Amino acid sequence: MKILYLDAVGGAAGDMILAAFIDGLVPPEYLQKQITLLQLPNYEIRISQTMRHKISAKRWEVLSHDHTHRHLSDVEELIQASALSDFVKQNSVEVFRLLAQQEGKVHNQPVEKVHFHEVGAVDSLIDIVGTFVCVEYLKPDMIFTSPLPISHGIIEAAHGKLPVPAPATLELLKDFPVIYRDVEGELVTPTGAVLFTYLSRGELPQGMPFRIRRIGYGAGSRDFPQVPNLLRIWEGEMDSPRIIETVYQVETNIDDMNPEIFPYVQEKLLTAGALDVSLYTGIMKKGRPGTLISVLVPAERLNSVKAILYRETTTIGLRYFPVHREKLPREEQIVETPWGKMRIKKVELEGEELWLPEYEECRRIARESGKPLLRVYREVEQFLRQHSSGKSGTE
Repeated sequence: MKILYLDAVGGAAGDMILAAFIDGLVPPEYLQKQITLLQLPNYEIRISQTMRHKISAKRWEVLSHDHTHRHLSDVEELIQASALSDFVKQNSVEVFRLLAQQEGKVHNQPVEKVHFHEVGAVDSLIDIVGTFVCVEYLKPDMIFTSPLPISHGIIEAAHGKLPVPAPATLELLKDFPVIYRDVEGELVTPTGAVLFTYLSRGELPQGMPFRIRRIGYGAGSRDFPQVPNLLRIWEGEMDSPRIIETVYQVETNIDDMNPEIFPYVQEKLLTAGALDVSLYTGIMKKGRPGTLISVLVPAERLNSVKAILYRETTTIGLRYFPVHREKLPREEQIVETPWGKMRIKKVELEGEELWLPEYEECRRIARESGKPLLRVYREVEQFLRQHSSGKSGTE
């Protein structure tokens, strides 16, 4: 399984990410050719080799006199009109939407009224689109990230003087692991923050061996004495074909709440990003029947889940701890069946490909045919077993 690890040694910005990618991972010529598909106005890309704390790194600079203040709709139209791949278009637009939401929140404006200023400029467009060009070129199965270093100070921006981290950056970093560095100056930009949080599948799983194949170093524009202003990207292979990630398990025992509330809480937790919510009945410490709520959640959503449990239940205390979550590689596919086109789940196990029916699809067939759901499951499973080896009928 191919992985990428984005290691924010001394900061994260769009130019640093692209610089690290072209430092031996992605051919610069390929990246520049793809960027021309955006058909942006006058700009120049300057690539150089530099040093940060005696460590050699690539430097990526976009020089442009285009100071257009674009709205989200302008950015979306520009990207969608290009000849870039659907993967690059869709992910780039989604990242700009996330930026617009946070900028709107900070400046009390609706999303459609937000002027992108710095992040709508040519360099940020290139940084965001270029990142997904590089990801598509490398085709990693998983992307892990380090915590992001945050600092202090005041910077000049289009909105005037702003504290460091910038307000939009802080909004983007909610629930994401950060480390404070005693550095005066901006280590993490809004573009760097949104790309890290969007791409990340969490920190590297503990205890899971992997082999590092290539490393790219990207330098930022500053050279801080306290920390090397570098971002590096590791490309490697995990020994296991299974997907392993570190998540948190959050638990609390409740014996004094109306049971009608539990389904509502469960829905709120799942909407907030919980991976799984389970309820177990038992006898609590005072001999009363009660319920154990157990939640699996990514690290970046941990605080949101805790807040919901405190706000929406009667609990006055929680326990939570990191756990490893292992999954078999899987993907959704559409197959032709006697019941029409069906969405199924394809799972790989020790070189064998298994096709598994989806509950929602079987329920639909049961309702349309009038057959018992259990019978539908058996018929669908038998069909999938017979046809999975040939992989016929897939789209």
